[in-house]
Amino acid sequence: MSDQESVPAALYRGGTSKGVYVRKRAMPGDRGEWDDLLLDLFGSPDPQQTDGIGGARSTASKALLVSPGEGRADARYLFAQVGIDRPVVDWGGNCGNLTFAVGPFAVERGIVDVPPAAAEEGRVDLLLENENTGTVVEQSVPVLPDGSPRYGGEFRVHGVPGTGARIRSTFRDPAGSETGDLFPTGNRTDTLSVEGVGDVAASLVDVASPCVFVRAADLGLTAAERPEEVDADPDLLDRIERVRAAACARYGFVDDPGDAGDVSPGIPKMAMVGEKRPYETPDGRRVDPDEFDLLARIMSMQKAHHAYAVTGGMCTAVAAALPGTIPAEFADDVGERVRIGHPKGTMTVGVGVDGDSVEYAWIDRTARAIFDGDLYYVQDDD
Repeated sequence: MSDQESVPAALYRGGTSKGVYVRKRAMPGDRGEWDDLLLDLFGSPDPQQTDGIGGARSTASKALLVSPGEGRADARYLFAQVGIDRPVVDWGGNCGNLTFAVGPFAVERGIVDVPPAAAEEGRVDLLLENENTGTVVEQSVPVLPDGSPRYGGEFRVHGVPGTGARIRSTFRDPAGSETGDLFPTGNRTDTLSVEGVGDVAASLVDVASPCVFVRAADLGLTAAERPEEVDADPDLLDRIERVRAAACARYGFVDDPGDAGDVSPGIPKMAMVGEKRPYETPDGRRVDPDEFDLLARIMSMQKAHHAYAVTGGMCTAVAAALPGTIPAEFADDVGERVRIGHPKGTMTVGVGVDGDSVEYAWIDRTARAIFDGDLYYVQDDD
């Protein structure tokens, strides 16, 4: 006998993130227990997450609960961003990177069936529903002749070592994911009055995930900084979070900006854009301005993202295609594809924009199964 409980789970990499995947039916029947369970599984709160499976960074402190689809959806998934040094679980928004492993997980767990014709063709098309936002995602998953996911391939994602099989996810009608509106304030650019910072011009755009965009120069940045440079400056992190908190209140997610860090630490995502310029990746590769259409940096749970969030990338790309927004000020003339320059290189996002209507946004990533087994958590004495 043990004073611990366990839950069957798997660890996957999806895009540039890593997360724990659990069949939703394996979670306790009382949803009120879920936050404490996840915090214990990940070893939070603790900056190193020593006593759990968390990776001590926001991009590796995430969980997805997957279940069979309803209606026309093949599978559904619920995303949780697990706090690291604070006992917070944010169920708002979605993780675009980890969406790319939902299809492979659902196939491996038998949540969805791969028809013989799809296995023969080498690719199965799935319809996924994100429960957090109601977003519908069309996902094309490479499979082997026996119908299992194919992970090996030649597609490269900047921010992930090696190559893998290309998975495409298309988010249909992604505008208004949390608020119901593409421009929740009714404006393409607003002025935020930020305590301790002053007035800051910002674009609040809700596509795939709510985001707030500011000019990097307004925060003393260029948008070409490395993540470690941003994270090493506590005063800068404080300014950035104050702006995000003000936007969080303007979105209506909190009444008081001071509550943003506890109530809604994951959304809106905060991004800074700047004038195009060359920069170097952490491995010393030079990225020239002709390789991207927009230079940007994005935050994740109050730290600089080591690459770029997928849902944030979709929102960034769509905003760049909409005149009057701050990203559009700095972007090249964009068409159906927008290339974003981020710390690890570039990412390409396909956008379908017609006036103020956003029909779709797509992106290609890779995924990989890493671990499968039982995760243990301490049983509550109560």
